[in-house]
Amino acid sequence: MTLASFWELSGTFLTVLTPLVAVPLAVITFYLRSIREHQTSWHGQWVGRLEAAEASTTELRRTVGEFERGYATKEEWLRECIYARRKLEQLGETVVRLETLVETQKAETRKDQECKGGM
Repeated sequence: MTLASFWELSGTFLTVLTPLVAVPLAVITFYLRSIREHQTSWHGQWVGRLEAAEASTTELRRTVGEFERGYATKEEWLRECIYARRKLEQLGETVVRLETLVETQKAETRKDQECKGGM
């Protein structure tokens, strides 16, 4: 086998293999490019949606702030806070009473069971 024949054989071999490698490689390249474009457009859409949601939230916060300022005076707000604090204190007292009652009943039940078990 001479050097010229080796180059001819190599050229023939590459001529046959080139389409077998180039076509799948081109398909993979276009597929990856389409995935990248899809992700870019998807990301852009979500960024736009998030910016719109943020703008809506900011507008809602501003509107609610204006509504609350115009709705209740400071004295009314203070009165309502004091009333709510009193109710919370009453609720706390009720919870403490109930806890005490439950603990007392548990202790009595244990004593009754110990007495019955000791007989």
